[in-house]
Amino acid sequence: MFALRSNQRGRAQGAAALREQLSGGDGRSIGAADEVADAIRRDARQFADVIALMVDANEVVRGRAADAVEKASRARPRLLAPFKDALLGFLAGSVDDQVRWHVLQMVPRLSLSLDERRTAYAAAERSMASASRIVAVEALSAMFALAGNDAVMREHAAAVARQCGAAPGGAALRARARGLLWKHGFGRVDDDRG
Repeated sequence: MFALRSNQRGRAQGAAALREQLSGGDGRSIGAADEVADAIRRDARQFADVIALMVDANEVVRGRAADAVEKASRARPRLLAPFKDALLGFLAGSVDDQVRWHVLQMVPRLSLSLDERRTAYAAAERSMASASRIVAVEALSAMFALAGNDAVMREHAAAVARQCGAAPGGAALRARARGLLWKHGFGRVDDDRG
């Protein structure tokens, strides 16, 4: 019993230390997110602790936690598997822009059923309406990734990208749209605005 309580206390202290690493400063900086990503890539328990911080009361902590989880999952996407429902819930729900764009990067790394892919695809498409240009760029990328070999979703993602590639507005979104169309075999979209 003592060992169990001691272990729980140690876990709580570890989670608090991770939160402390991710807090403070300006939300526009990544703070210690890279260091936390390195740590949680090697320790699945700490990975779970940082996933939990994606709903922290502090906006800076939430954003940096999402950044760390996304970076850690690049090398080890299987770390995301136990949190599939939570990540799909983040994508469908109302979350900060910074959390959303990282979730949009992570969801295509999950093993999803066709229905889950379609639901995630629809949520990514809704995310295109975000006022955040970064969210819109990542949403378009997620749409292509989630479409996979599904002809209907691929064609739809291409149509959305063609609209983005030719529309006035953010240069980053236009560039990503053109790049995605090219990468996925849909040819080139000319930008005649010079």
